[in-house]
Amino acid sequence: MKSNYVLCDASSLISLTVSCLDSLLPFFQEKFRVRFLIPKSVEYEAVTRPLSFKSKIHSFSALRIKDMIHDEVIEVVSENAEEETKELMRLGNSIFHARGRTVRLMHMGETEMLVLANRLQVPSLLMDERTTRILVEDPISMKKHLQKEFRANIMVNKKHLLDFSSKVKDLDVIRSTELLYLAYENGFLRHFNDIEKDAAEAALYNLKYAGCAVSFNELKEYAKLMVR
Repeated sequence: MKSNYVLCDASSLISLTVSCLDSLLPFFQEKFRVRFLIPKSVEYEAVTRPLSFKSKIHSFSALRIKDMIHDEVIEVVSENAEEETKELMRLGNSIFHARGRTVRLMHMGETEMLVLANRLQVPSLLMDERTTRILVEDPISMKKHLQKEFRANIMVNKKHLLDFSSKVKDLDVIRSTELLYLAYENGFLRHFNDIEKDAAEAALYNLKYAGCAVSFNELKEYAKLMVR
């Protein structure tokens, strides 16, 4: 088990770069020798695709991620997991049914991460996207969420749910907010001196507004834990 490896999805990298907090990754690399990995599909989603657009709205984030790849802060994994990814996507997208139709929840990038995490024995995933994280951690709460969203009874294919859960049961999903809190506890924001706690709280809110799926109640809980 490669405990010092972390697989990252596009959502977390985008949250960090948009918030100007991508220095968290080299911080953990230098302090704890953590190695951050991404599959090719995440590189395409977070770097190649946005840089191909005529609009430059996402270019700066993409360039910052590209720079971290160049500096070997992020390593692109070239494993071919297409067939396994398609199979896991098929399972994940056939668990829930609303009004007689399947509810499509999973996409290529996040699904490939789950497959590679098992294949490479990497237990930790950095993922700000809510849907896949909930499917991994607590699929029953996903049913409740979908019932509110669709305002309809949600049927569950129990066999597909059990098959899917058996493939992802050992994975630990963290968000960029949790990464920031851990970094704060280890001196990442110490240069702010007597406003270190204020800087940490502001950075957490910045991550939320940059796309990290974290509630305001969770942000308040982080603030309570910050003692310095």
